Amino acid sequence: MVNYEDARVAFNAFPDRTLREWGKEWNMSHENVRLIKIKLGIPTTKKVSYDPLIASEIVEYIRSGKGSLHTPRTFENYKFGKVTFMKWMEKNTFLREAVEQAENEALENKLYPKIKKCATTGEYLPITEFYRDKNTLDGYSVRSKKVVKDMARKYYYDRHIPEPTVDEKVCAGVPELGSLPKEYFAKSTRNNSGLQTYSKKFHSLYQKYLREESENAFELARVDTLKFFKSLGFKELNAQRS
Repeated sequence: MVNYEDARVAFNAFPDRTLREWGKEWNMSHENVRLIKIKLGIPTTKKVSYDPLIASEIVEYIRSGKGSLHTPRTFENYKFGKVTFMKWMEKNTFLREAVEQAENEALENKLYPKIKKCATTGEYLPITEFYRDKNTLDGYSVRSKKVVKDMARKYYYDRHIPEPTVDEKVCAGVPELGSLPKEYFAKSTRNNSGLQTYSKKFHSLYQKYLREESENAFELARVDTLKFFKSLGFKELNAQRS
């Protein structure tokens, strides 16, 4: 905790320092610094004359979407904060309208971007370089297509599992049979289990029906695979419980 008298001496010695600068030095929020100043009877803000060049810089920063009127980083490089800037806006209609326009453009660019920053590389790329993603605000992935492909390659294609890591596995084609011995699956060095997703029997039947251009090839392969395993004594999970 900062000693109040020490704080008073510091404030008087460096009157031009901002609340945020004091907060960083004392490891506290700028709001706590403001409260200390109020308790000591020291003004929390100083009058800063309107500067059109600085105002223009802040408007362009807001237009870029990097910050808004309410984000501290918008004013971190200036000797004043949001309160002073908003006072400028109250007295300057042109500035107020410029800020409103910048905010609208920033929002539009956020919702309907033409370029986007890749969250992984930091590159700004055309929006066409991103996959669509309904879970994001703008409808596009936070990572570029190249990064997504590289991640998939590293996760899947570069993976090498020489031997099965499990003794049993559920065949995705006939999950109603439950886990089947690993002997009924072909090996796969790219799956975590070291086994293919489908059993060898289901896979061969499915490929057969695809070659024959049969309708519902998947369902036909499923039915025949069930018959095959039932002939070997395997039962469906529901039948096992009854």
